[in-house]
Amino acid sequence: MYIHAISEYATATADNTFRVTAEKLVLKCGIRADLKGFHRLADAVIIYGTGLCTEFCRIYRIIGDLNGLQSKSVMREISYAIKQSFDLRAKLSALVGFDIPESEIHSGLVIAYLGKLFKNPELSVYA
Repeated sequence: MYIHAISEYATATADNTFRVTAEKLVLKCGIRADLKGFHRLADAVIIYGTGLCTEFCRIYRIIGDLNGLQSKSVMREISYAIKQSFDLRAKLSALVGFDIPESEIHSGLVIAYLGKLFKNPELSVYA
């Protein structure tokens, strides 16, 4: 059961300011915009960053419900997009300010770090 109604998630992910901020963060990590996972990752960053949900399995389920997909498809698309970014580790490390080991890069970590950056007033109008 969702804490928030699905319409709250739809409203947040459709908000232009949130969308632009999340997509800029995802692009800064070197993830290509032509991949389906790019848009799913931006949705995840918005949902996590606004505090609507911070449980990754639930975030995948929410995005799936918003897009008529299964949660495992959402997770797979995000993971694929992350793997297609050949320099994500270096770019994400630069964004967060410390070196992240390659072995620790996975979808949950990327969503969490970008979600935290999403809240940063210097990067976003969301505070």
